[in-house]
Amino acid sequence: MLKEEIVKPQIVEKIENALDINFNVSEIFIDSFENFETQLYLPFTQGDNLYYRGERIFSYERRLIPTLLRKKAAELKSMQVERALNINSKSLFDLYSSNKQFMDIYRLLYGEADIHKMYNMTAFAQHYLDLSPFIDFTKSLFVAVSFALKGRETAQDDFVIYTVRDISNNDTTEDIEQVNEWLSGYNVNIININPIQRTDIVSKISQKKGRGLNTPKEIIDELKNRDIIKEFKRFEKALTALAPGAKLIDIPTNDLMKFQQGVFLLLDGFNLIDSKYLTKGIRQEFEIKKYIINKGLAFDLNRLIIKNAPEYRFECLLNISKAVCDYS
Repeated sequence: MLKEEIVKPQIVEKIENALDINFNVSEIFIDSFENFETQLYLPFTQGDNLYYRGERIFSYERRLIPTLLRKKAAELKSMQVERALNINSKSLFDLYSSNKQFMDIYRLLYGEADIHKMYNMTAFAQHYLDLSPFIDFTKSLFVAVSFALKGRETAQDDFVIYTVRDISNNDTTEDIEQVNEWLSGYNVNIININPIQRTDIVSKISQKKGRGLNTPKEIIDELKNRDIIKEFKRFEKALTALAPGAKLIDIPTNDLMKFQQGVFLLLDGFNLIDSKYLTKGIRQEFEIKKYIINKGLAFDLNRLIIKNAPEYRFECLLNISKAVCDYS
């Protein structure tokens, strides 16, 4: 067998990995309670250095994106024009500063705002405006499962638990000055291509190349027929440059965040195109797994929370006083 016949399938697999959107290459299906115990519960009880996030519905349209960027992307889409929007530390600061009620309360808690010290402002915005560059994670599997179930004992759809591990432990911090430095360099481009202009773009590609290549599968099929071994390193480097970098922030800013054992995931330095981004860059820094939990497990997982962590029942997650009064 020729060397190229051996190497080429490996290269194609790496291309699929590089083109991954929404952590599809990291999907693990959990179809039984025993499987849940083995894959998620036992590592959690053994103290693995993992962070968790629960999603109520498994859908390829529900991506791991901060609400801020999702809302801004939706605004661009509603304009029905091809546009790009840059969000950086200044535009974030200006967004918060333009909300008088938000700023009045912020000053009562933290004093005057400072563009060079934005962590408290962005964390406050995450909790009370749902507009920040952060994505909520937690150190507790119970909290993540509770947010995914939202108190349901039956579910109509499968749900999702993400786990994140900082591979080198160099991208997780409890240092607020470090976080302020990260935020000062924050920079994301949101790009919307509306359907009419997307069709025009595909048409132009078709005219130039004989057909449009507008899906990862078509790109891979094309590359299978070429001598890609020499090309791959350059191709992979270019794709990685389009993917976000990621940081984990372990600095709780209020009692509720402490109770939920909350941490923030910050994605930075990338292009969000039609609400999609390539995940390879993140997966070079973090081990991220996406567990798709069978909807039939909702009842058993609710019972697991009630038995082992009743303070994290869904009705208590946002109400510490209920958690305290129920067990006092």
